[in-house]
Amino acid sequence: MNQPVRFVLVAVGGYGNTYANAMLDGAAEHGCQIVGVVDPFAEGCRRLDELKALGVPFYDDLDAFYAENEADLAAIASPIHLHTPQTCTALRNGSSVLCEKPLGATYQEAAEIIETRDRAGKFAATGYQWSFSEAILALKGDILAGRLGAPKRLRTLVLWPRNAQYYGRNSWAGMQKDPQGNWILDSPVNNATAHYLHNMLFVLGNAVDRAAHPLAVTSELYRANAITNYDTGVARVALADGTEVLFYASHAVEHQRGPEFIYEFGNATVRYGAGSKTIVAEFADGTTKDYGDPQGNIPNKLWDSVAAVRGEGTISCGPEAASMQTLVMNGMQESVPEITQFPAEQVTQVGEEGRTVAVASGLEEALIEGYESGQLPSELGYSWAKAGDTVDLSSYTRFPQGN
Repeated sequence: MNQPVRFVLVAVGGYGNTYANAMLDGAAEHGCQIVGVVDPFAEGCRRLDELKALGVPFYDDLDAFYAENEADLAAIASPIHLHTPQTCTALRNGSSVLCEKPLGATYQEAAEIIETRDRAGKFAATGYQWSFSEAILALKGDILAGRLGAPKRLRTLVLWPRNAQYYGRNSWAGMQKDPQGNWILDSPVNNATAHYLHNMLFVLGNAVDRAAHPLAVTSELYRANAITNYDTGVARVALADGTEVLFYASHAVEHQRGPEFIYEFGNATVRYGAGSKTIVAEFADGTTKDYGDPQGNIPNKLWDSVAAVRGEGTISCGPEAASMQTLVMNGMQESVPEITQFPAEQVTQVGEEGRTVAVASGLEEALIEGYESGQLPSELGYSWAKAGDTVDLSSYTRFPQGN
């Protein structure tokens, strides 16, 4: 393809600014042309004036864009519940898609995206940037080659305080459904920290563009904020080969920590975070290997997608890989149908007015202890902790089960 790759940006506020910045700064170098912006609230774009100066047309929705325009690639950074319908609209109109994480709210959405993609003959990439980074792909290559030995246990901790402004920034933050009854399932596990749950499954996939399929999940879900979903999620995921995957994530803590992980294999232990900005494997013979910084190549997902439009390369994270995070996340919701509310006396508002963080006392310590020992809070004997059910994911097809 010698012609510029025609690009439509869908949602340019919030995280969409990342795509807008990359395209404005790198379009010429990478042979791209912005042919449209779809966003009814485009004033959230920090470089709105530059886009307008280029003469880029603006639209309120994708249907309006496609009624008078075409694009080779759509970059979608809209709210979670719009990911699947907008991805499918773009595919049906002849565009390949790079959609931000997560894949969506429910596991059945993956099947819809895959079917629409295959019928259209295009690709659909999910923007888990670590899955496009040289560091993670090199680590995954060594895992696939057996250099680290068989996987045993993978653990990840992400403690990211989020304040009242975060939960008040839109109408869907922390919500299970929108006012029309559509599933959103916004949570740390399906939004801010979704990357790091996905990554544990992704590196264990049996091909570069696949993730490991979970067998079962047991979860604990809590909230300190006035939301309908949870702000703290803990999970133990079982894989078919006996590997254990443990995830600890919370917004209801005072101090930021993570992401950090410990991936244990038969012949090596791989660590990231806790003072290190690179992924380092320590092998049983005492040697080490530094895979580099997984955060260092965030635009890769965009430029890899542009290259794929030209037929130059492949997509490392599509719906088949991204949907495994969705499957675990749905299983976590099924594991705890009623979110456990922290007692009022356990929650303290920390910080300045309007930006306070709802902090559950004892939670931070419990999650760190659990991460270090490989246990869930309920297994550690905390009085407030409540174990969820174990949910079989081996033949899971839709959320919620039975509907």
